Amino acid sequence: MQPAAATQSIPLEPPAWIVRTGRRVTRRQARSWERRSVSGLEKVTAAVLAAARPDPGDQVIDLGCGDGQVSLPLAELGARVLAIDASSTMISRLRQAAVGRTVPGLKVFAWPLEHMALPARSADLVVSCYALHRLRDAEEARVVAAAYGWLRPGGTLVVADMMFGRGSTSQDRAIIRFKVRALARKGVGGWWRIAKNAYRYLVRVQEHPVSITAWTAMLARAGFTSIQASSVVNEAGLVTGRRPAA
Repeated sequence: MQPAAATQSIPLEPPAWIVRTGRRVTRRQARSWERRSVSGLEKVTAAVLAAARPDPGDQVIDLGCGDGQVSLPLAELGARVLAIDASSTMISRLRQAAVGRTVPGLKVFAWPLEHMALPARSADLVVSCYALHRLRDAEEARVVAAAYGWLRPGGTLVVADMMFGRGSTSQDRAIIRFKVRALARKGVGGWWRIAKNAYRYLVRVQEHPVSITAWTAMLARAGFTSIQASSVVNEAGLVTGRRPAA
């Protein structure tokens, strides 16, 4: 437990310019983001929740919260959760899903992740589930470094995401083969998606996944220790790190 003078609290509202920026980003990008179904991500969500394990009263930041598949269970455990997503539509769905559930510590904002600014040492846990691959590599690195600053000493970062590189490793190639075969079995529509996804992958449009190795290096550069990484299912991986205790 940190002395009171060494910690800061999460603000009740983001700055007005951040809210305005979030709305612009949402109009431009969210339509494609919202088409991604969370069905099939149950194992990824379960892995995040198993790695998170907050204590009641812990301050949690959920980056790219979507419709609350991680935020709501953590809030029900008694954590104080700040749920952030660039899509106002997903934020509305989260609020609807929260109706009737016991989540008194939940706060929800539309806020672009790459522009977030929170007080230093204000959180015990930062989580992100299948959201950061939408950012470019430099933006991902800035968010990881920012998360280190938001965490109190001893705090934890948990990231689950699409984690594969540019086909230079056998693991990358195995993931690509799996995805191509799965789509090819769906017929003409699947082949259209193969072509579309191949273009996005080659020119890095909308999605910018990097390998698990790159993620562990990113956390290490930010200062995290006790870094652990593992594959979850298909292209999904999980990386965790701790800010060293004071």
